[in-house]
Amino acid sequence: MKTYFDAFEKPIFEFILDHIPDAITVVGVDYKTIFFNKVAESYFDVSREEIIGQDLRDFFPESLLPKVISQEKAYYNIFNKPREHTFTVISAVPIYNNQGELIGGLARDRDITEFVKLTEVLQKTQMTLEELEKEYQTLVQKENFFANIISNDSAFIKTINLCKQVSRSSMNVLIRGESGTGKELFVRAIHHESRRTGKFVALNCSAIPSELLESELFGYEEGAFTGAKKGGKVGLFELAHEGTLFLDEIGDMPLHMQPKLLRVLEEGKFNRIGSQNNRQVNVRIISATHKNLEDLIEKGLFRKDLFYRLNGFYVTLPPLRERQGDIVLLANRFLQQFCMENGMNIIELPDEIIEVLKHHTWDGNVRELRNVMQRVVLLAKENQSGKVVLGYLPDYLQHNTGYEESIDLQNESLESLLEAYEKKMLVQALEKFKGNKKKAAEYLKIPRSNLYYKIEKFKL
Repeated sequence: MKTYFDAFEKPIFEFILDHIPDAITVVGVDYKTIFFNKVAESYFDVSREEIIGQDLRDFFPESLLPKVISQEKAYYNIFNKPREHTFTVISAVPIYNNQGELIGGLARDRDITEFVKLTEVLQKTQMTLEELEKEYQTLVQKENFFANIISNDSAFIKTINLCKQVSRSSMNVLIRGESGTGKELFVRAIHHESRRTGKFVALNCSAIPSELLESELFGYEEGAFTGAKKGGKVGLFELAHEGTLFLDEIGDMPLHMQPKLLRVLEEGKFNRIGSQNNRQVNVRIISATHKNLEDLIEKGLFRKDLFYRLNGFYVTLPPLRERQGDIVLLANRFLQQFCMENGMNIIELPDEIIEVLKHHTWDGNVRELRNVMQRVVLLAKENQSGKVVLGYLPDYLQHNTGYEESIDLQNESLESLLEAYEKKMLVQALEKFKGNKKKAAEYLKIPRSNLYYKIEKFKL
């Protein structure tokens, strides 16, 4: 009985097989090549004239087809390397006639040479990245972190040098200063310059609820309390062993926790919650605060003995408004940093913007200046501008420049000028202290009754 396929002639089958996007090879039971399509010629750089009628093993010693014929077994998606620098995924099956006799084998090879080469490149790249990471870590360890703290202020430079000298000692360090003055930058620099082998671990004492602070610092054992994690928890003191523990806002440390912290500082020992076993640690404590600890001691809110333990070496960071020479220096540094991060050319700070920056009080200190410069760069990028304009500054800087504009003396009386200036100072003081009249009066060095009078006078 004839089938539909009997109508096809041999050239048609060869045409079909030649246009399959894989290499097709057919051999007889004697391993001699019967068919070799055009894709196979291209894959293996062997012409039909060379291989047809020849023993396949002479060309491809590692070919799978001889195994398929000898074992009468099919293989699917087998990684194969028929020739040097050539890689394929091969599927090969035995061929039988209508009587079930083995008459040969057929193989389909899919070229994956480019994928293999790409994988090798990726592996080499991964190895290179790992090596670069190791080199980077080595460089980080050797880097002078204090070089990242820049200043033109002689007193501040002296502070930087003192901190660098004390870094290599084992002394605990207490850093004081307003929020945003760069206390954590100093802490990290001291840790890295110390060459301590352990980790740098940080905790903000004001950000953790007092009832959780003990478990954060000392950890706990499994089952120590309801809700304790299986296996317990490692505390920050253990994590910082042989390293540095940074206690930010130490002035907010709850009074009931202070004796426990003092014990670790004096003995180098502590207990996890739920455990009677002492754990020994070697941790350097660097603490920071914007509060007056002496005042807290007088009020009974901070232990004097703990203060002296923390205060092995202390340094006070001045606010940015007391470092006038650093305002423009830091503004340009931040400007360069953010321009580079955003793939921009370095933009210009015009004189009028510099004047605004120099005369602002910077209550938020270096952090505030950094945020302003980041905003400026993003707006300059959006507007494709090559310089900073007044409109890029936050509203409070645009409308409160802090310096006097040019005055037409011919059209203004001295009395009116003095009143205008007085009103401006009142507005600035009230804005600075968010309407707190007591603080505004102290800042202006006038009686509070006088302040009330002037507020009424100028209808503020």
